[in-house]
Amino acid sequence: MNETQIREEPTETRDDVDADPQKWEDAIQNLMRIIERSEQKLGYFQNRVKQAQFMDRPNQRMIRAAGAQVGAHSAQLEGLRSQLRQLERLHGGGIHLRQVAENELRRIWGWINRPGIRKLLYATQVSFETFLEDWHRWSESEQIHALAIEIRTTRVLIGFALLHYEAGTVTLKFVIIRPDYRGRGYGTDALLEAVRYAFEQVEAENITLQVSPDNGPALICFENAGFQYLSYTDTTEQAYTMGIECREWSGEKSIDEQNETPRLSTPLKVFFDDEI
Repeated sequence: MNETQIREEPTETRDDVDADPQKWEDAIQNLMRIIERSEQKLGYFQNRVKQAQFMDRPNQRMIRAAGAQVGAHSAQLEGLRSQLRQLERLHGGGIHLRQVAENELRRIWGWINRPGIRKLLYATQVSFETFLEDWHRWSESEQIHALAIEIRTTRVLIGFALLHYEAGTVTLKFVIIRPDYRGRGYGTDALLEAVRYAFEQVEAENITLQVSPDNGPALICFENAGFQYLSYTDTTEQAYTMGIECREWSGEKSIDEQNETPRLSTPLKVFFDDEI
C-alpha cells in the first residue's frame, strides 16, 4: 500500500482564515448553540411520540404532527452538524489526542456502556468504579495509552481511544466516538491521528487492530484510514486483523514491497451468501 491510499480529507485553505481568528471562534460557537437548541427541540418531539405509546387513546393527529417534527429536526440537525465540521476544518481544526482527565471519565464511561458498545471493551456492563480503577491502572502503565479524542479548535471531547504498545507494535484495543458525532467523518480523522500518534509519539513499527467481519461501519472507517487486511481468524469468534506499517505510512516502503500479495486468509462463505 502506498501513502496515497491513506485517505485523509484535505483541509481547505483560504487567504482570510487567520485574518480574524475570533470571527471563526464566534461562528463555531454560534453554530454549536443552534445545534444544541435543535437537539432540545428534537428531544421534545421524540418524547411526545414515545408518550403516545403508553396512552389508551392517543391523539393520532398530534402523533403525526410530532412525528413530522422529528423528521424535520433530524434532517436539520444533520445539515447543521455537517456545516459545523466544515467550519472546524476551515479554521484549521482536526483531531487531537491527549491524556484523559479524571473529570471526563464519567462521560466516557456512559458512551462505553451503551448497548452494543460495551462488549467491545468489556464482556459485561461494568460500574463506573470498575472503569475508574481500570483507568488508574492504565495511567500507571508505560505500555497502555488511554487517550481523549477532542476537536483541536473547540476542545470538545468527542471520543476515547485505548492503545497498547509492546515489542514495536501498537494495538488499537478500543476506540469510540460519542453518539452525536458519529457518521460525520470524525471516526476516520481520529484513526488517522491515532496512526500518527503511534508512529511519531510512541515510535512504533506498526499499528494493528482486530474487528468483527459483521461490523460494516467500522470496517469502512478502518479502510478509509488506510488499514490493510492482514489475516482472518475463526476460532472462538470471527475477526479480521488489520494494520499499517510505519514504512508504508512514511512512504519508505518500496513499490515491489507495496505490491506484495496481502496476507489475508478468509473463507469464501464470508463473501458469498449462496452456496458455491
